Amino acid sequence: MLFCRLLPTVFLLLSASVLTPCASAAAPKGAETSQTAPPEKAPGTPLQTKSDAQPAAGHIDSGAFLTAVVATHQGDDLDAARAFRAAAAADPTNQDLLKQAFIRSVLAGDPEAVPLARVTAKLPEGQSIISSLVLGNDATARGDWTEAARFYQQAGADPMAHLIMPLLQAWCQQAQHHADEAIASLTHIQGSVLVPFYTLHAAMIAQTAGQTARAGDLFAQAAKMMPGYDLLLTRSQAAWLWSQGQQDKARTLMRGMIEADPVLALAGAQLQSTISHFPVTSAQSGIARAYVLTAFLLRQQGRQQGRSQHPGPSDHQFDEASRLMLGFALGLDPHLAEARLMLAEIQDDEGHQTAARETLLRIPQTDPLYPVAAFRLALVDGSTGHLDEARTILAHLAQDTGGQGLAVRALGNTLSAQKDWKGAITAYNQAVTQATASKTLDWSLLFLRAVAYHEAGDWPRAKADLQQALKMAPDEPLLLNFLGYSMVERKENLGEAEALLRKAADLDPQDAAIRDSLGWVKVEQGDLAGGTALLERAAEQTPEDPEVNYHLGEAYWRAGRQSEAVDQWNVALGLHPEPTDEALIRAALARASAAGINKATQQQSAPPAESGPVKSGGKHTP
Repeated sequence: MLFCRLLPTVFLLLSASVLTPCASAAAPKGAETSQTAPPEKAPGTPLQTKSDAQPAAGHIDSGAFLTAVVATHQGDDLDAARAFRAAAAADPTNQDLLKQAFIRSVLAGDPEAVPLARVTAKLPEGQSIISSLVLGNDATARGDWTEAARFYQQAGADPMAHLIMPLLQAWCQQAQHHADEAIASLTHIQGSVLVPFYTLHAAMIAQTAGQTARAGDLFAQAAKMMPGYDLLLTRSQAAWLWSQGQQDKARTLMRGMIEADPVLALAGAQLQSTISHFPVTSAQSGIARAYVLTAFLLRQQGRQQGRSQHPGPSDHQFDEASRLMLGFALGLDPHLAEARLMLAEIQDDEGHQTAARETLLRIPQTDPLYPVAAFRLALVDGSTGHLDEARTILAHLAQDTGGQGLAVRALGNTLSAQKDWKGAITAYNQAVTQATASKTLDWSLLFLRAVAYHEAGDWPRAKADLQQALKMAPDEPLLLNFLGYSMVERKENLGEAEALLRKAADLDPQDAAIRDSLGWVKVEQGDLAGGTALLERAAEQTPEDPEVNYHLGEAYWRAGRQSEAVDQWNVALGLHPEPTDEALIRAALARASAAGINKATQQQSAPPAESGPVKSGGKHTP
């Protein structure tokens, strides 16, 4: 993530109150009458209790309930919260609906979460880490630090809250003018993976309390413990150095972080222009940062859990818990860009691009991290087919950042997706020039430019880029396949092409595109038996690839299996091939018709078969 390079290995034991899914939110009778049945579970919804197993009888607002379920699965927490509240109001005895309304209100940052927390806390087994934190945050926002500390203490028994409880309590102490006690409580902790962060927060507490010299020492200690650049620490320490008249050191520190992270480099000018600003200046802001840290830890743990084979909470459950923490952070500091960036990332990963877009749009242009948000917004737009919007954003971003490599490269990708090959080549040229100057040129950028050259009809430049890329990554199957297949297309040195494709197949033997390429080069060299076997296997793997079906038809034709060839070409034609492939297929069918294969004429005029979507550009386009 942008704000942290430390990847803690701690396993966070998440309480059942946070991660236990609620079984269909105690689905009311009659709700199943809809033609579209609601999902079996409303995912990631906490607070299930034993009493929830038997929903109480009462009036059911099925419309509100189904609206809530749909909104939940679309990632619209605010609509889900309102709908669950309506359903709960219609059936006030149904505790599960009330708890669902509470959780969705928390996720949406809805102020109604506070009264709902008070209500749910009074239910049997209703007191939870979430209700305690919500009430603690409400007390924090009101400046009632004694009450805030009391509620936070109630949440501290939960394993998830245990690690950040020292931060919450320390900021409550600072707000009550007990900075020395707060700093001592954080700096005396030993053996925790969070010690660098405890030290950082101790430094921010010292700075907020006016203990400038002590803050500087603590910032330096935290920096020594961090394995890389941390955004919050770097900005805080740079602001401290600036306040002490050490402007050169401050700029050098900030520059080092920016140069180490190509995404942050997009916001380099803005970060440098706000270098004198301390990111945390109050206890409320400090607590918000503690929640962002918790969300980060949960997200990292979810990824580690996903990579392991051990049973445990799912990635989705970790993401739901992360979103809760980010909701707490934004409730206390609505302008916290780091929280919005992480929230949008989670929403995007969950397939809720509309919600991610709305989250990113709420980061103002005056925020130093706005260029990062704009870049993320362009990626979301690009992934959802809004290429014109993505292109506009990236063009402005590339101009505003002076042609910064990441923005220009992304612009090239967007132009390629629009098949504006000339524009893509211009963008990639700029990205290659910058990457060469900074000694960060990698094979993938050359590959992208090679694809654009290839599609634009400039094979010599495409081939040169592919050969240079292969020098950097000689065992990259994607490069080997693209270069080898492109040579086969042009019947250029087929022996060398086959050697490239054999190597690609050895490196990635299960890849259908590589198998097709190798089969096709064999057919082109007259090995019909070997080539046909490979093409048949490729067609089994990717039955909706028109290019593979065309190749297989050509292999059948050359082997004298004319009826099978025509069948295969008709299949290929019904799969909505690219214009160049369609021309080849129609030419093959015309050849069959001229040879007296009547079946070709009949099927050629038939409407294309229905099929699923085929990736634009064919199997060799990234």
